[in-house]
Amino acid sequence: DLSINEEVEKLRLSATASLLSGRRDVLIVASVSCIYGIGNPSEFNKSLIEVDKTTKISRTLFLHKLVNALYSRSINEFVRGTFRVKGDVIDVFPAYADNAIRIQFFFFFLEKIQSFDPISGNVTSDFDQINIYPANLFVTTKETMNGAIREIQDDLVKQVDFFNSIEKPYEAKRLLERTELDLEMIKELGYCSGIENYSRYLDGRLPGSRPFCLLDYFPKDFLMVI
Repeated sequence: DLSINEEVEKLRLSATASLLSGRRDVLIVASVSCIYGIGNPSEFNKSLIEVDKTTKISRTLFLHKLVNALYSRSINEFVRGTFRVKGDVIDVFPAYADNAIRIQFFFFFLEKIQSFDPISGNVTSDFDQINIYPANLFVTTKETMNGAIREIQDDLVKQVDFFNSIEKPYEAKRLLERTELDLEMIKELGYCSGIENYSRYLDGRLPGSRPFCLLDYFPKDFLMVI
């Protein structure tokens, strides 16, 4: 089982969100984590949610977009990567930020877009437009996810058969149980612990090719100092 430090994960998501924002004044100081495997930048960017007062959108469609970006609905605990709904007001706690976002609907229009302190509830800023980035670095479309699941299942059958053929039933059973649990989590939640182990399937890469890393999120003319 692989668990990632919550603060480190917040910083990694914040870095990727800043790089994809189009800003030209981003400075990132990174440890070896800058070469850790993360999701495809183009897939991550596809799940960006643009919130704009001038854009007409239904409350239901907006909630679907949050779920597709791997935000989960919370009733009691309001933590990073979750959202809560109270009538026409939706509170979103971005996975990469310290402040939450409050969006108030008026029919198909956005009446208010505010950032607020999730602890005190005090409003810190008002916006006409804001972007909400995915809650997980391995977010991907449903079509890509379904294709990846099929490939993982095909390779799982081959590997289990291989272990059984060389008389390693324990390894075969352990691999089957672990992978089936991961696949069940991916189907239900869109991700699982240690999902980077399946990144080749999610990215559609060839065996032996390197995974995407933070460096792939920089523009072509970035400067790196080692």
